[in-house]
Amino acid sequence: MHTVKRVCTLVLTGLLALPMAAPAGAAAASFSDLPSSHWAYIAMTEAAGYGILQGTGANTMSPSAPLTWPQFLAMAARAFAPEEYARSAASGAAWDQAGLDAARSAGLLEGLDEAALTGAVTRQDAAVVLCNALPEEYTPSFWDQPIDPTALSDWGRMDSLRQEAVAELARRCVIQGKADGSFGYADPLQRCDGAVLLMRVLEQVDNSCRGESQTVTLHILNADTGEALLPDQQVETEVSTYLSSLANGLDVGYYVYDYDRETASYTSTACDSYTLYFRPMTGAEIQEEQFWEKVERGEAAYEDYYKQDFWLNFQGDNARKHILLFGDESKSRFASQEEAAAAMTTVTVPVWQLSGGEKVSSTLTLSVHAALAEDVKEIFTEIYNDPEHFPIHDVGGYAWRGDSATGEHNCGTAIDINANENYQIRDGQVLAGSCWEPGTNPRSISPDSSVVRIFAEHGWSWGGDAWAYSSDDSEGYHDYMHFSYMGE
Repeated sequence: MHTVKRVCTLVLTGLLALPMAAPAGAAAASFSDLPSSHWAYIAMTEAAGYGILQGTGANTMSPSAPLTWPQFLAMAARAFAPEEYARSAASGAAWDQAGLDAARSAGLLEGLDEAALTGAVTRQDAAVVLCNALPEEYTPSFWDQPIDPTALSDWGRMDSLRQEAVAELARRCVIQGKADGSFGYADPLQRCDGAVLLMRVLEQVDNSCRGESQTVTLHILNADTGEALLPDQQVETEVSTYLSSLANGLDVGYYVYDYDRETASYTSTACDSYTLYFRPMTGAEIQEEQFWEKVERGEAAYEDYYKQDFWLNFQGDNARKHILLFGDESKSRFASQEEAAAAMTTVTVPVWQLSGGEKVSSTLTLSVHAALAEDVKEIFTEIYNDPEHFPIHDVGGYAWRGDSATGEHNCGTAIDINANENYQIRDGQVLAGSCWEPGTNPRSISPDSSVVRIFAEHGWSWGGDAWAYSSDDSEGYHDYMHFSYMGE
């Protein structure tokens, strides 16, 4: 066991000059059968980002499909023997032969009968390969809670080779066993399980090499167009360096690193080529950058930072918005209904509506804070002019909901759109509205709609994802109809 002790020294030498898998980040596409709520989403996405795991065609990942030996060995070789895999592929070997060659050369198959490596991989055989990939050094974390492998209900059904592998993986918290108390020793290894176990072992390999010198190539692309912003950069760094820190060291002008396109978080021994996506800065972000340039030139003072108008177009709550709305940076609510009503005005906005299956032009009126009147009209005009022509049949703005209400409708800084088709829901319990069916119901607001994008560009937050990890309605609190200027 532990025959891949040389992974650090091999990967971090000149062998990295060989072409390996696609650069990390290049496979940033999502997969239709791997939602963010899937338990293995992070591991499978990272494995794809490092070029270790590939999709199964037609924009699918097939997380529950069994892994065959050629597929599993190709994944293991790309992760733990990337230089051998690249060398074999460069010599003309097909991906499956390259995986077998690299796994054999790196010692990943030690103890296994190669003639028996056919069909689907069993969990016990996968354990042997993964154990062979473990680094020699291991320092347990204080929060580790390893299981007792001998307590697994099928422990006695494995031979000594498999028991040794399972025991070592359990000691290092790579495996936890199945819900039924077994290891599932003879079960086929699913793609999701394989990716999770492999990435846990790779994390330990990378931790054992942390701080060692690594040369990586960075591909710097415009997130919107895919075009290169800079020539490819070859950078001397260290294993386990965050990609965001490498991105922050690049001079790309008025662009900002796009975390949403990031599929791998840090440099790994499994990969020497990374794609970094930068999106164009918004107008507010450019103004902020220009402010700091003025500070550097002595034309502005740091104390003026929170007084700048660019804060008006940033999402969430801030002092500049308070001054605009209430005349006081420490005030974020009206004291009474009378005070609030005096600050409101009515605006008329253009909208598209559905009539007989066709989109027709119309207008709607709503009451909002007078200081936001022009901004609201601009937002709806931009939504109206967008090619999506999103249909809107009802809007709601200012509404006094009681002296103790904490929402922004009391302030005239919140707007509800198509309330029935964009429900409010908390942990699966619908609180208002009837449904949220983006993609099938034309009035439901999808996360990538022009409505969400345009409101965000003006500094408004969408209740669909403002208070939860994502817009997935299966957990957390979501108010898909709701847009708010202060993010509440």
